[in-house]
Amino acid sequence: MTIAEEIYVLHHTDQRAVRTVDSLTDAQWAEPSLLPHWTRAHVIAHLALNAAGLARALEGLLEDERVPIYPSNESRNADIEALATRRVSDIRDCYFAATQHFRTIAGALHEEHWAETVLRLPQGPEWPARSLIAARRQEVEVHHADLGMAYTARDWPPDFTLWLIDRTTGAHADSADSPGFAIRATDLDRSWQVGAAEPEVAGTAADLAWWLIGRGHSGLSTAGNLPALGPWQRQPSGLSGA
Repeated sequence: MTIAEEIYVLHHTDQRAVRTVDSLTDAQWAEPSLLPHWTRAHVIAHLALNAAGLARALEGLLEDERVPIYPSNESRNADIEALATRRVSDIRDCYFAATQHFRTIAGALHEEHWAETVLRLPQGPEWPARSLIAARRQEVEVHHADLGMAYTARDWPPDFTLWLIDRTTGAHADSADSPGFAIRATDLDRSWQVGAAEPEVAGTAADLAWWLIGRGHSGLSTAGNLPALGPWQRQPSGLSGA
């Protein structure tokens, strides 16, 4: 896809998530998400601050400055905790504004900017600027499902599901913490070898992707036990967890 096409697709990803966030009652914000120790407010706070950090890094390119996405991991985590405890209206407004701001800044960059790199932290790692739109879409799609509302991995657009499977199978194949295995998407009649031809794990593409990112194994089948996956490092395209 071209950059303009990626921004267009991200817009639709954002709109789906915005509708879910806008529908939450105050009580639902305080309820647990599908992520350990995080409420839905934490997930939405993370998405807001992630968009703001990515936008800052891209704005730095416009000013010919090296602006990291986060000052430090510690400040990233502290900022999420601080925002998650604020009023629901504050978190919602921050999320909506940051979501739009990232797309606006992305749309303002020129080809020479996208050829540059950005820093996640002041000391690195260094990421291709061109990869940030896809990285943002990944954050929104995955964490939208993490809210534990009506939207699930089975609602992901097919192109995103396949992209995520390609990335995660590559990450697990390269990881010393994950054993060799294979997967077969029963709804697509497509298979991937992840370091070995067996054991084969079968299920829909969405269920396989959800399992590969460490979320759950509902709907999957295999001969014997499911392989015990190591942590997903999210690095096959030069990115790690944002």
